[in-house]
Amino acid sequence: MIVKAIELQLLQLEGVFSKSKGNIYSDKKKEKYFEDLYLLFDAIKKADIEKYDDNLQGIHYQILNYIFGALEFLDNSTLNLIPFETVFCLEKVLDEWISDDNFIIATSLSNRNLDFYFMGENVEFFKLMNDTIEKLYGLKISKRLIKIVLPRVLSRDYLSIVVLYHELGHFIDIELNISQNIFFKKFGFKSSYSNTEIQEHHHTMEYFADVFASQYINDASNLFLNYISAGTLDSTTHPATKKRVEFVDKFLNGEKIGLIDEFNLVLAAQSKQQIEIRHSVFDADSSDFNEFIPQQINSENELHSVFKLGWDFWNNSETNTLNKVPKKQRYNIINNLVEKSISNYIVVSKWQNL
Repeated sequence: MIVKAIELQLLQLEGVFSKSKGNIYSDKKKEKYFEDLYLLFDAIKKADIEKYDDNLQGIHYQILNYIFGALEFLDNSTLNLIPFETVFCLEKVLDEWISDDNFIIATSLSNRNLDFYFMGENVEFFKLMNDTIEKLYGLKISKRLIKIVLPRVLSRDYLSIVVLYHELGHFIDIELNISQNIFFKKFGFKSSYSNTEIQEHHHTMEYFADVFASQYINDASNLFLNYISAGTLDSTTHPATKKRVEFVDKFLNGEKIGLIDEFNLVLAAQSKQQIEIRHSVFDADSSDFNEFIPQQINSENELHSVFKLGWDFWNNSETNTLNKVPKKQRYNIINNLVEKSISNYIVVSKWQNL
């Protein structure tokens, strides 16, 4: 039965690859990853699956499912769907925390207007897959995807895209086992944990992602959070919005926070950098945005702050120069200014590095 299922998968993937081969990606890594996936698909298609034992057939079924999932994210990570400027900023942050080049930031678009979340990858299966295909086909998938889901309708919205810094924080947390280490240190290794203990772990993960984002974009993520979930109370997965906002505000004000000290202890044990402010805030009232021109960005510290500037310019639109513009145009103006500011910085940086 599983052989027939694999045959069906291969026929389905044939069509998917046919539709995806014309995709234009923002970087060579995604192109190479697509090629690696196709080489793997082609090798499996040519193999005599019926000769493999049940276990190996089962692994191949999972491998083909992996290819399906990877293609979904690649298809939603093309230049016409996800702005290069957004990926550029996120990759800059990733490079600061992960030393190797084995990751690709990829996105999938949801039809729900508030769907922002990080999808973890099964690292054990990834290793099993590579061991299997290297032995059988002499192939290897060298990159892992950092999978981030966001709403289709907001994929080019630079006000809401600040949430992606939070989602990248979840990836860093899981990859470096930060919240997990704190959890095991406090509750030890047990066969099961209480609902209260599990809730605390989930809340710790959310606090880490919140403060991770605020290192780069100040309170911009908080501002969006208040728009979409003001008044939300504690749940099993998330702290109350009020608590999350206060946590970030205390960090930005330089107040001592015990949980951040715990984060930094775990990071120090791995010789990683500490959680600290990594941005310079623009004064919205004297920024270039007031002249309706892109903000000049002079450093990476200022690069990420342009999202905070966008939010400040939006929230002050009744009193700044935007008040001369019809309300329905203000949103588009801010989005264009943020995008052009980042784009100009990218161009200038490339020229300086020639």
